[in-house]
Amino acid sequence: MTMKLLQDSEGQALVEFSLVVFLLVVILFSILEGGLVINAKTVLTSAARETARVCAVEGGRTPGALQRLSDSLTAGGIDPDEVTALISPGQAIYGTTIRVELQYDYKVVSPVVRAIVGTSIPLTSKAVTRSEFVPR
Repeated sequence: MTMKLLQDSEGQALVEFSLVVFLLVVILFSILEGGLVINAKTVLTSAARETARVCAVEGGRTPGALQRLSDSLTAGGIDPDEVTALISPGQAIYGTTIRVELQYDYKVVSPVVRAIVGTSIPLTSKAVTRSEFVPR
């Protein structure tokens, strides 16, 4: 009787299945969350580049540059109020280096990934260009 219980493997498949399913769920949700993080980073980088370009043409931190930043972030699905924008200098003439840095805390969507990495992932994007503005 004892020998028969030691050789019985009916529960083995259930244990293996539960271990494998757990790992597959973690991997699946990590891949999905990774795609969302890459999307947010791409939107942030694009917004930084577009803002830097407007700053270069208009001569620094202008209302047009701030509007372009807001429009770019909104189009990409990021709330502009959650992004910290550092644009320097405030005014620039021809040849001045303009720096745009955007900082954003991406909120993790998946509870599975949130348990591993926390509630947010900090994202930063920078763009540097030279001013093309010539005052008249």
